[in-house]
Amino acid sequence: MIYVSDWIRKSGLFLEGGFTRPAAVVFLAAAFYACCSPIILAQAPAGPTPPPVNPSTPDSKKPTVFKIKYVGDKTVYLEAGRNADLQDGMKLSVVEAPPDGVIAEGIQYRGYEHVAELVVSSVSDSSALCDVVKADGELKVGQAAFLTPESVRDRRQAELAADEDKYPILMTFTYGDPLDEEVRETQEAQKTRLSPMQRSQERIGFDYGGTKESGGLTSRQMGLVIDANMRNIGGTYWNFVGSWRGNFGTSNTTLPGSGTQTLTDLVNRTYRIGFTYQSPYSPVTLGVGRLFLPWAPSLSTIDGGYFGRKFAREATFGFFAGSTPDPSSWSYNPNQHIAGAFVNLEHGSFDHFRFFSTMGVAVTSVQWKVARQFAFFENTWSWRQYVSFYNSLQADAARISPLVNGGSNPTAVSQSYSSLHFQPIKLIGFGVNHNYFRSLPTFDPRLLGTGLLDQYLFQGFSGDVRLALPKHIGLFASLGKSNTTTDKKSSLNQAYGISLGRLWNTGLLLDLHYSKFNSSFGSGKYESFSLSKSLSDNFRVQLYGGHQVFNTTLSTNTNSNFVNGVMDLNVGPRYFLEGNYGWYHGTSLSYTQWSSVFGYRIGGFRK
Repeated sequence: MIYVSDWIRKSGLFLEGGFTRPAAVVFLAAAFYACCSPIILAQAPAGPTPPPVNPSTPDSKKPTVFKIKYVGDKTVYLEAGRNADLQDGMKLSVVEAPPDGVIAEGIQYRGYEHVAELVVSSVSDSSALCDVVKADGELKVGQAAFLTPESVRDRRQAELAADEDKYPILMTFTYGDPLDEEVRETQEAQKTRLSPMQRSQERIGFDYGGTKESGGLTSRQMGLVIDANMRNIGGTYWNFVGSWRGNFGTSNTTLPGSGTQTLTDLVNRTYRIGFTYQSPYSPVTLGVGRLFLPWAPSLSTIDGGYFGRKFAREATFGFFAGSTPDPSSWSYNPNQHIAGAFVNLEHGSFDHFRFFSTMGVAVTSVQWKVARQFAFFENTWSWRQYVSFYNSLQADAARISPLVNGGSNPTAVSQSYSSLHFQPIKLIGFGVNHNYFRSLPTFDPRLLGTGLLDQYLFQGFSGDVRLALPKHIGLFASLGKSNTTTDKKSSLNQAYGISLGRLWNTGLLLDLHYSKFNSSFGSGKYESFSLSKSLSDNFRVQLYGGHQVFNTTLSTNTNSNFVNGVMDLNVGPRYFLEGNYGWYHGTSLSYTQWSSVFGYRIGGFRK
């Protein structure tokens, strides 16, 4: 941010200084003309002006704003091509279409919501294919795409170079004073300098709540809630996006120890929030906060930061460091830290063949003592929307336990997940998967019923099918056999899900899940449901519940039921209220929890 803002400041000073001499010339010329106007008259060269060879059309001004006529997977088509002098490599910004649907020049100055950044990859006579470099919203047919200032300048320079080859140099006067016109256009360009449109929509609130456990423990919590969706801050490519809840509490009990972390608290820790910078015109990408590593999301969330820089057109090098706060990750420890470096290779586009590969090394530590040293690999191959293959793999270096008689582990693959998917049409998709763990996962088992751990429950091979039916109906099923060295026979793992987008024409959204599994780290099953509805633009309710059974040495909480309810209400144009209630009943832990949030809304559309 410092570099970008300093560059803009220096550029402004340079341009401002550049106006001094032309402005002085304009002033002297105007004064001289005012004094000598009866004597000096603007005249054309003697005789008629010879016509140029191959004269151009009367209106040579080319459009800079175009309409999107088709949206593909990571690509769009524009209603313009060579007829508008579009060329490969030109950059465009996409904004929402105006209410009247009229795409006209100057639409970039009207403040419509920014949607995406494009780069022209192929041009025909009347259309252009563009790759989506960055998408901040949903791309739709009819939206407007306008050329960036650099692309407008490049196109103009190309036109001038072509004109020099076609026409002889002619000295003629145009309407108005040429020098005055030059200064005016330069000043207007400075005042209306294009930049990404800033969008800001945040909620900041104060949280107050309490927890009551069956053993007599009660506690009160006060905290802060932030929901942020700030994009292109200050007209830059910096963003601040995500959700965060932080609290401090006091316990009031006769029992020793402190309060137990609840299911709601665990889910809150899976949130992500942070500052990110990614520009289609800069080789640098970075992020700070609670984030995924964009090039290797299989490493799960880190509390820290990452930095990446392109050193070739299709290669990126970077590094990352932070803690591992997400209880739904495969390798979770609240006192664990991670650091590493990576190289990423990317080739192709989503409309054709695409290859995305990351390889790197990392080290984890627990209480600042080295726990793991491993290499990680993440690869994706896809051909349009029809076929895709994904694999993530981690291989640990050999290590010896520092404990007495702690044993040792050789160099070997510790975790691997592979998935091959086919989607012949948009309505149906098939998949074949393989999951392998050498060491036991350390996720928090209380999150089983939430569906956040489904990727770890199946071991060995499995197959799945997904259906996207009309009326917003979705179906999912997965079947597989798990067979480990300790199993006497293989066991059938199964999972099913159904989502109804419009339940009985009431507007209710219903989601049902069932899973039964048997893995090396445990076996069990869970059923869960989610029911939500927006009663109005300002009022939304959601109810979530489930039942789970988990037999494992990792946890004594083998049987539990839970229900969570959420209410979200906008109060006027600037304030909001949020209420949460949770009931949890398990073998070793039973409690009720409630919280209320009152806060302020910033930006966005408010009623």
